[in-house]
Amino acid sequence: MFWHGFCYLAIKKLMQLDCHIEKSEEGLELIIAEALKFEENHYLDAVRQKRLGERDILMLTEDVRLWHSRMRKESLKLASFSEHFLDEFATDNNRRFREAYDLFAKLRSTISGSRKMFRKFCRRVMKTPTNPSASRSVYGRSLLSANVVALDVFGMASYDDKVWTLYEAMSAFFTTLVMTLTLCHRMIREEAVIKGNSQLCYDIYKRCREEILSSARMFAKAFNVTVRSVDGDELIERRKNAKSVKDYAWKNYHRQNKAEFLAVTAYEVVSEGSSQGLSDVESLLWPGNASKAMMVRAVISRFDELIPADTKKVSGLVLYQFIKWCGVSESHERRLYDYFCQSYKGAHHPVGWTQVLNTRKLYRGSCSDEQMALSFEKELAKIDKLVA
Repeated sequence: MFWHGFCYLAIKKLMQLDCHIEKSEEGLELIIAEALKFEENHYLDAVRQKRLGERDILMLTEDVRLWHSRMRKESLKLASFSEHFLDEFATDNNRRFREAYDLFAKLRSTISGSRKMFRKFCRRVMKTPTNPSASRSVYGRSLLSANVVALDVFGMASYDDKVWTLYEAMSAFFTTLVMTLTLCHRMIREEAVIKGNSQLCYDIYKRCREEILSSARMFAKAFNVTVRSVDGDELIERRKNAKSVKDYAWKNYHRQNKAEFLAVTAYEVVSEGSSQGLSDVESLLWPGNASKAMMVRAVISRFDELIPADTKKVSGLVLYQFIKWCGVSESHERRLYDYFCQSYKGAHHPVGWTQVLNTRKLYRGSCSDEQMALSFEKELAKIDKLVA
């Protein structure tokens, strides 16, 4: 009795199909190569040998459409993500898409759907495999990717419409499968090329850093980062200890997320400004423009000369003109106002931020930002050598 049970289990194990595939570039290449073999003769030969009935074909058509729908969602996300992936120095997806192993974990529906598709048309293991080098693999045993296939003289015309409908569904599935995995494979290869080229990494680093600095919305978060708050952080230490900016860019391409890259960029800006005598806030308000920061500081120190002696407050209009003259983006105007209030030591009292906003609403329709800045420039011209 024991012997019979043992033999049954041994035979069952021998008949099991192997659905495993290595999570590597070679694994991607294998699925792509097997999927590319799909065509009309493979399909018709598989339908004949599996002896699919009308009910089988209808059910399989629905299954294929479901697998295809799930795969398309992953494919569309990947296609959208891949548009800028290689051009970004830092990406929030770098830990998921660094190599083929990560892609396999992400594209679960795609890989699972391909396994199910090939498995549906596999011969039994006890028969001679279609690919002797892969005796139990669903990809090696599937009739859809057989190396030798019988030619159907009459073709699809001799079959029911349902057979044609299933063929169309499977064709769409395999087309999307090949496109998706080919894109994955290309991304892995091209990323490896960039990582191996220090100049390419440096060029991408410089461009992405400039994008951060030129985007007020993006750089607004940098105000939460100062030399003191990030000093000692691993990322900042890595940047400080790099032999050069180029070497740093080469070693850190796609090894940071966007928040980390922003922190490093803010650190660089603050450090550069500090070396020129600027405060953290001044460095972040006018990154790379120390001369403008010094001019603003000088104007604030003599701001009372712009205000009539009989006036107790710095009006919303004067503050709004000053803000526009300072040349910061609208995203930074509140921070500039706070900086002014902290730096101004004159005899007058600045109005609240709400009144500055009300002034902006009042004049926005009739005066442009340039006109506001010019009007303040004219006031400055009245004071001899104010910003010299």
